[in-house]
Amino acid sequence: MTTTPTDAAPRPWDADVLGVLMAPFTGTALPPWIGEALDAGLASVILFGHNTPDPATTRALSRAVHARSEDCIVAIDEEGGDVTRIQSATGSSLPTAWALGEVDDIELTRHAGHALGDVLAACDVDLDLAPVLDVSTDPANPVIGTRAYSDDPDRVAAHARAFATGLIEAGLGTCAKHFPGHGATSTDSHTALPRIDLDRAEFERDHLAPFRIVPWLDAVMTAHVLVPALGEGPASISPWARPLLDRAAGGTFRGLLITDALDMAAVARDPGYGEAAVRALESGADLLCLGTSIRRDDEQMVREAHDAILAAVDTGRLGREALHARAVRTREHCRGLRTRRRFVPARDLTEVLARAEQLGAAAAARAVRSRDARLGLGPTAVLDLRARANHASGARSEQLIQALRDRRVRADVPDYPEQIDADAQVVAITRLPRSNPEEGERLAVLLRRRPDAIVVHVGVPDAAPDHRHLVLAHGAGRTMMRAAVDLLLDGKP
Repeated sequence: MTTTPTDAAPRPWDADVLGVLMAPFTGTALPPWIGEALDAGLASVILFGHNTPDPATTRALSRAVHARSEDCIVAIDEEGGDVTRIQSATGSSLPTAWALGEVDDIELTRHAGHALGDVLAACDVDLDLAPVLDVSTDPANPVIGTRAYSDDPDRVAAHARAFATGLIEAGLGTCAKHFPGHGATSTDSHTALPRIDLDRAEFERDHLAPFRIVPWLDAVMTAHVLVPALGEGPASISPWARPLLDRAAGGTFRGLLITDALDMAAVARDPGYGEAAVRALESGADLLCLGTSIRRDDEQMVREAHDAILAAVDTGRLGREALHARAVRTREHCRGLRTRRRFVPARDLTEVLARAEQLGAAAAARAVRSRDARLGLGPTAVLDLRARANHASGARSEQLIQALRDRRVRADVPDYPEQIDADAQVVAITRLPRSNPEEGERLAVLLRRRPDAIVVHVGVPDAAPDHRHLVLAHGAGRTMMRAAVDLLLDGKP
């Protein structure tokens, strides 16, 4: 079902509709159509990796948005670790959330949030879609995993609040995600609609509990998840979610409710992209994250959501006065975030990148763990056994290869598995070997041939294989891979 007109010419931009949209666009410069939408009152834009090949380009693009519309907030999905946009070409300077939870040093986590906030502020970004409040209780989870701080709700809450504190200290807006919790499922909402069949008491105790910190944050992002014990339909587009959030926050949350990306298959397939936008507003969302325009027509993508909402207004399904009030409230929040961003002076970009690099390396070194795993400087074959893509972060085996080469190890990727040199050391990367049959079989075949292979596991520890030569890297990003290589070569990070 869709409420989007399919044959009609594009309608003029409507200020009330634009006031509830977080829109993507393609490229590293503002296309004319997004400039027109900014002039007409677009509340927010969101940047993805294709917009932000490096921090300097990100800064120029953010400044161009603000020059066109002073109060439009520039948002980015930047968690550090495996999920990075602003350092998508090189990998993040910072560790994963799980690594920070593993170290369990609250002040370190706050400093990490501040370091990331300093980088984003130097790039003139206003809102970071972080921290992650998911509790990663299912080791087979293909999309959360090490993006979570822990499988313990109290540890998640403590570290998420510390990280958010650091972001706020740097002048950034914060957004907790993914409400009411995406950690207890083995389905990725980028590809299908997850269903969590826990009873209400267990879900609230283990997954809803961290969201008690949201009164201190600026926004909450809803997840595309089914939790039948809580209500009918996906949380992001169903009316049960907002009252539950109010109750979890003790009735004191006054921030923005933002949807997860509406182009994700969990809702884009059924009920459909335009219909999902309308249902999200009916369910109390303030700002609709439309998703990424990569491999799509960016203007058409935004217009489809815009026109679907406008059609719902035309039919009376959405009241014009209510929509106008929502847009006014959302813009007030956006102005507040922009005021905070301007109030806290941004530091020099080169300086803050260097600081993040230093802090991230020290944190990662404290987090990585190994068991009977040592490498020499001889030729090394690196095999990426991961079979399932992580849609949130991508799979970057080159980070491990580059880390090895930076330490003067001749690391290559052989044609697996027949072409492995008998004299080469073997390092394999795993993430979900226990739950993904293809990955598990690849690992089993390799270990039959080379039982001396070292496994660098980049998922959560409970998903790691039972193997004698093992490194728990707690993530696959650049900083975690460098720490893992230091541990392999030196016996210490």
